[in-house]
Amino acid sequence: MSSPSVLERERRAGPAESSAGPASRHAPARSPRRLRALSERVVFFGPILLVLVGLIGFPIGFALYASFADVDNLFSLEFAGVSNYENLLSSPEDLVVPFLNTMRFVIVSVGCSLIIGFAAALLLTSKLGGRRWFRSALMFPWVIPTVLVALLWRWIMDPAAGAFNGLLQGLGLIDAPVSWLGEPAIAPWVIILAQVWHGFPFIMIMLMAALQTIPAELYEAASVDGAGAARRFVSITWPSVRPIFVLVGTLEGLYAFREFATIDVLTGGGPAGSTEVLATQVYRMFFDYHKFGEALALAALMFVLALVVTLLSMRLSTRGEEDA
Repeated sequence: MSSPSVLERERRAGPAESSAGPASRHAPARSPRRLRALSERVVFFGPILLVLVGLIGFPIGFALYASFADVDNLFSLEFAGVSNYENLLSSPEDLVVPFLNTMRFVIVSVGCSLIIGFAAALLLTSKLGGRRWFRSALMFPWVIPTVLVALLWRWIMDPAAGAFNGLLQGLGLIDAPVSWLGEPAIAPWVIILAQVWHGFPFIMIMLMAALQTIPAELYEAASVDGAGAARRFVSITWPSVRPIFVLVGTLEGLYAFREFATIDVLTGGGPAGSTEVLATQVYRMFFDYHKFGEALALAALMFVLALVVTLLSMRLSTRGEEDA
């Protein structure tokens, strides 16, 4: 039997070669396109990443390494293992009160700020007369620098010439001036009040922006179906603003967790350590007691704790969006 001719072999192999031909022709063309796209990303994001690494990544990394270094020895930065953490935790009773004060300050101030900010946002997105004036007035505390806020509240609560004592005496509620910032049972709540006054406008404006994105048709349809105000809030308002609520709560919690200026200007951690928090404890360890290693170790622990809480809050916000 004669072998197939050359023409017949080419005809049989033609479809396979033709089907493989385009792939082989296009394969080299994709590689330069991918390289070009990669180079464009590097050119666009490269400077941003360098800035982030330089301004954020390097300081954080250096501080974390320094917490494991022998910085007490003239800042030699020689690796010393966990000795700084051992020295810090060798007397945990010195950290209990600042930690509890920090938790009280964060939980109460953030909780009150969220409640007041959300209530103000709901009120200012309703059909209230003079809303623009109220918005401007309520935003005033937020635009004041933190140190000025602390100085303002220190003057208000001053026992000799404070406006608060003068008001209470004028109303006949007290007979003699009270040292509000000098009483261990009262001073922490004055600081919380100052923090809430300064922080709730940020929450208000963020939640107002979230409320204004809710379509009015949803409320109209719910009203037609006979849903009351409470039902509309639970079914429409809260699910729409919950991610932003969690976000601003997390941000405000981080601000409160690292708050230093308000407490230092108002009380300096006193009286009797009643307002001493972790941030002021780090400052005092470093600059007053010259325990550099322990101060850096405590700052590193604060960073890790804040990072864990932030990740949990982000997870909670993401889960809320998925459930919605």
